[in-house]
Amino acid sequence: MRGALPAAYGAGMHQALTPHPIAALFPDMPAADFNALVEDIRHRGVKVPILVHRGQILDGRQRYRACQELNRPCPTVQWNGRDAWLEVQSRNLVRRHLNKEQIYAICKIAASKFPDLAAPIQAVKAEARRRKQRKAAVAHEDGTEQPLLRSQARNKESADLIGAQLGISGTTVKRVDRLAREAPELVAKVAAGELSAKKALGEVALQKLHASGPRLSAASLQTDADLRRVQRIIKTEWTRCPGEYRVAFLYAVQDVLREIIAEHNATRQRSFEQPPRSKAS
Repeated sequence: MRGALPAAYGAGMHQALTPHPIAALFPDMPAADFNALVEDIRHRGVKVPILVHRGQILDGRQRYRACQELNRPCPTVQWNGRDAWLEVQSRNLVRRHLNKEQIYAICKIAASKFPDLAAPIQAVKAEARRRKQRKAAVAHEDGTEQPLLRSQARNKESADLIGAQLGISGTTVKRVDRLAREAPELVAKVAAGELSAKKALGEVALQKLHASGPRLSAASLQTDADLRRVQRIIKTEWTRCPGEYRVAFLYAVQDVLREIIAEHNATRQRSFEQPPRSKAS
């Protein structure tokens, strides 16, 4: 084990160990899984010693907690590596069943609590900006296309690069980044697996809708109920749709929404262009 030195078996029983701040960023094991772990350790013992650094647990919080419940010693290994975040991240992201949004949400929280961890992400964003600027300069010189000045294009590339480092999509990076800007208090729930970033952004949108007036009106409440009813109908019909036709079904729904939006915009445009009626003399 790289950077690890053997320690006395059961050292944690003589001195209470606490989770390392970086290890504490990762959510606890679900109750059912933890109970299964306790029973496994009861019958077979701890197969992999927990990783400890200066009296704090870098890896193995659940094994240590299970041993405490069983009142038995927990084997430990002292870690003397250089990068605690890299060590904890590599162990947890590979072993745990975390979804993609959880992975990046944990990274966002880690970067906010430990500024040094944000440096690689900022470096990727800076390099993406420089690359776009170089492409824009070349395009401007030969005149083949317009310079890329939109920040959205730069953000897209940096999101893809950041996602590639973590094995997630650029779309996931952008979604969690947006949530961190609009409702940073919800990022922790995404990291814990209690809420998806997409659902959290939906809640934020509804909160903004309700906050647009001095108080909730009957119309806004009805709109909220109507939206939820439409969501339920679409999801119900989607689940009933045969698997090979589901993508086509979603595209059809998208086309209907586009038609409604186009009709709405056309109606608004006609109302703006219509001259005001003159009052009869």
